[in-house]
Formats: sequence, structure tokens, C-alpha cells
Amino acid sequence: MTDTAPPAPQINFPEVPLADRGHGYRVGTELFLVRHGESMRNIYSNLVCYDPNLTALGWAQALRLGEWMAEHAPVDVVVTSPLRRAHSTALAVANPQGLTPVVITGLEEFSQEFFHEIPVHHPTMPWLGRDCWTPEFAQAPNFVAFRDRVLAALSEVLEIYSGQRICIVSHGGTMNVLIAALAGSSHLSVWNENTGVSYFVWPEWKRWLMRYVNRTDHLRDLNPDDYPRVPESDRTDNGQWRLRDDLFRDWAEARPHSQLSYLANGLRRSDRILFVRPPDAITPVRVALRSRQAVVLSEDLFELEAGELRRAMLNANHIRFQYPFHPLPYPDGHFDYVAIPETEALNDELQRVLAPHGKLVFFAQDGRHG
Repeated sequence: MTDTAPPAPQINFPEVPLADRGHGYRVGTELFLVRHGESMRNIYSNLVCYDPNLTALGWAQALRLGEWMAEHAPVDVVVTSPLRRAHSTALAVANPQGLTPVVITGLEEFSQEFFHEIPVHHPTMPWLGRDCWTPEFAQAPNFVAFRDRVLAALSEVLEIYSGQRICIVSHGGTMNVLIAALAGSSHLSVWNENTGVSYFVWPEWKRWLMRYVNRTDHLRDLNPDDYPRVPESDRTDNGQWRLRDDLFRDWAEARPHSQLSYLANGLRRSDRILFVRPPDAITPVRVALRSRQAVVLSEDLFELEAGELRRAMLNANHIRFQYPFHPLPYPDGHFDYVAIPETEALNDELQRVLAPHGKLVFFAQDGRHG
């Protein structure tokens, strides 16, 4: 009796609808992979935060990306990691195209490093050993767990939106796994710039085709020096920034806006509150700690970063500082309170998201501390 190899598993190859989209060949699914804009954790070395948002520069990058993709890379759907730095970037991509981001769990960044689990490469013959490593959980548990989670999310997205133009907004490590899978590698290393775009298509010859990786045309005339770090930080030797202790004292000592401070005692745990262009970065954080959800809208990118830093220090993940994309990405009657400057009228969008029996609160911009 001779040993025989087990039969190869039967794999179902679903048909992807193909169309002529001007490439010179028919294509099915088109996939744009986008890394989020610069996040506070990318820059502030001593910030301890589960879910950091974008810096002012990160918001600028995301807004430029959204404009560029609307013109040069329109899509049918924008899918995003649930983490706020990716979701904020996805909003900037989706809004100019009249879309709403779809949150898919599984696309989040890794939490435990796994680089020591991956074999090193040969420096002069990089192809050696590339085909002899099959990652298994026993040898690479952190890598395999992360990879399998991300690939399950990718499979879900590609099945749901088969044949469409998809944008996935995620993270550097996540994109590394996605690109490696599409390129047919088990441990390809790819560096992704903030808001870098990679583009793959499924053509008529039925294999993923890489069109470009890490494209950053939209950042060409964006000067990072125009977006300085918060004044309560110092540059470190490795090029990052460190938050000073007085930033923490600043939060502890600062008093909220006099016309809004009473809300801190009036809010119930079930209440949701929307702040529109608040008078300062600290008031929403100090006022809304008891609320179920607080959203802060501001076009001032520096105010968004300052507010998110204070929010992040408390890990108050129910509070979100956000650029005011319209229409507002919230259902009708979502907020129990809407706080707006007294010089601003209640427009249709704010009226739509205010609950029927919700409360409208006006405040003066020049009376921030009582």
C-alpha cells in the first residue's frame, strides 16, 4: 500500500461581473486601499490612548484626499475601520462623493507587535526563503491572529461589494496584510504614508492586478510646517513630540464656558449632545463627561486637535471632535441637545438631528470663562 497525497480542497471561484471602464480591458472589482491621515499617536510619543483621532495636519491630509479621490478615483462605497482616525479619514473621502462610510469590524490596527515572529530576508538575494515559510499559529500567534482577522474582513468586503469600486480606509499594519494578500505574499513589507492610496483591480484574466501603491499626489502642495504642534509639546530627539505636564494641568484647572457649564449637571447618562463651533476646546470635554455621546463640530483643524488631545487623555471615547461634513452623518432626532453660537441660526440639518423634544442651547463666543 502506497501513501497518496490528500486530494486538494475544492475552492469555489465566484464570478465577478466585468465591465469596460476605460482601462483597455474589462475589469470587475476595483479596490482602493487608503491609510488614515496623521494621527495624534503618530506624533505625540507619550500620549496613552486607545483610539486617537487625527491631528490638524491629519485632517488637512484627509480633506485633500477626499477632493482628489472625488475627481480622480471615484468609488461606489467607502468602507472603514471603526477606529476614529480611520473613520474621520473615511468621512473626508465619502462626503465629496455623496456617500456614507460603512464600518466593518476586523480592519482595526494590531494591538500586539508581531515583527519578531516573521523570518528575516536575505539582503542580497531577497527571493531566498520567501516560499518556504507558511505562518502557523504555534510559531507566529500574534501575526496569524491579526492576519486572519484582517483577511476575514477583506473577504467580507469583496463578497458584499463584488464588481464595484471600493475604498477601504484602514491602518498601516492592516494595509500591509491587505497588500500582501492581494500580491500573493505571506510576509510582504510595505510602508504606507498617511493618506497614501494603493489601487488594485480584478481584470478579465482573473488575478489581482496592482496598478499603484502608496500614491500621494494629493499631498504635493501641502506644507506640514503650516500645521504646528500644540504649544504644550516639545520636540524629541527622534523627531516626535512629547506633551508637557502643563497640558494635563491645563485641563484640570480650566473652567468651561459660563453659559454652558450648567449642562454638566443637567445631562443624563442617556443624553446625546452636539456642539457646533464651541468657544474653546475644553468646554465640550468638561461638560459632556456624563453624556451618552457628544459630537463637536468645527472647521478649525487646530481646535479639533486640541479638543481630541484633551478627550484622549481621559479616554472619553463617547466624545468625538469632527469636521462638519454635510449632510450630518447622524439619523433624524439623534441629539437631545444642540449647542450653537448665538449668532448662528438653526439650519435644516441641525433641526433634523435635534430630537422633537430636544433642547437648543445658545452661547456667546466671547464669554468662554465665567
